[in-house]
Amino acid sequence: MEYIIEIKFEDKGYNALIHFVSTFVANSEKEARLLVDELVEGFKRNETFVLSGQYIRIDNNEKQRERQLEYFEFCKARATASIEIEQFLLNKPDQTKTLIDNLTEQFFKGENATAKIGNKYKIPVRVTDKKTRNPISGEFFYYSVEHLIPKN
Repeated sequence: MEYIIEIKFEDKGYNALIHFVSTFVANSEKEARLLVDELVEGFKRNETFVLSGQYIRIDNNEKQRERQLEYFEFCKARATASIEIEQFLLNKPDQTKTLIDNLTEQFFKGENATAKIGNKYKIPVRVTDKKTRNPISGEFFYYSVEHLIPKN
């Protein structure tokens, strides 16, 4: 199942607005929902404020898929920077805590405090100054998200 996701959020550290658009593949609607929830929680851990977000399946309607991929390419062309999404697989992650906080807590509980490193993605995003709406380039912007995935 192929999806497109669009999230707009505010980064308080840079006082910037970020427009994130990407595609992803999932095996089921449940898996897609879980991925989106984990990703949104990752943004929230970075002290961002999610303004809006949506994801839709695009592989069940060819015309919609074509238009959504066209929109995705348009957004990539307007990108001014990129964000990194780093995947980590660990036992029962608390999505409100960072990777290191999860591992430290598991260690002190005597549980398996290890994480497998997953994939790392660099996603083009459009970043603008919140006040002026002027673009912020990748030279002046760095953003990384920990995507915490439960081991199963």
